[in-house]
Amino acid sequence: MIIKHIIELETVINEDSNEPAVKSILAMPAEERQIFFQQAGASFIAAFLTEANKGNSWAVIQVANKETV
Repeated sequence: MIIKHIIELETVINEDSNEPAVKSILAMPAEERQIFFQQAGASFIAAFLTEANKGNSWAVIQVANKETV
């Protein structure tokens, strides 16, 4: 049996930050920034799920479909 969950992640960038990482993110074209955060979000969730699945034998939670808006 497969149970589907739909989760929406939202990244809010602090545009007032003086951190170099924020400045480089804000300098990216919008499309590149979207791809960057899509990949970062998927990687973050995959790592979290890997940790959550440790020791579970009755079910495995995994990323089935990556989509962004």
